Amino acid sequence: MHALKRWLPVVVWSALILAVSNDWFSTDNTGSFLRGLIGRDLPWALHVALRKLGHLLGYGILGALAFRAARVDFRRPVPVSLAIVILVASIDEWHQATTRSRTGTPWDVLLDVVGAAAAIALLVQKWRPR
Repeated sequence: MHALKRWLPVVVWSALILAVSNDWFSTDNTGSFLRGLIGRDLPWALHVALRKLGHLLGYGILGALAFRAARVDFRRPVPVSLAIVILVASIDEWHQATTRSRTGTPWDVLLDVVGAAAAIALLVQKWRPR
């Protein structure tokens, strides 16, 4: 039961990431949403930056959840948690490449891994034996 309690958040967050990997969350749709929040004159660069920040945050959370679970079940939790992030990010980008209004790129996988690695690095520092 304890393993389920540790790994269920990883599965749920991964499912959420993959669920938004569709046309509804394309650049056009998020642009109209962000223009509603920020204003009509939303610069394209800000729109792209906010979308990329979403990658960093979303995968940072996934990396933190995976590391939290893996540190109990594996002797080397960092590679395990990064492997999970790479798998989910690759599936996410592959799926986006198959949709009509989105693209999947290796650069976004790299960005996702950077977000996860930053979160994992923070947690490694927090849980380092003193």
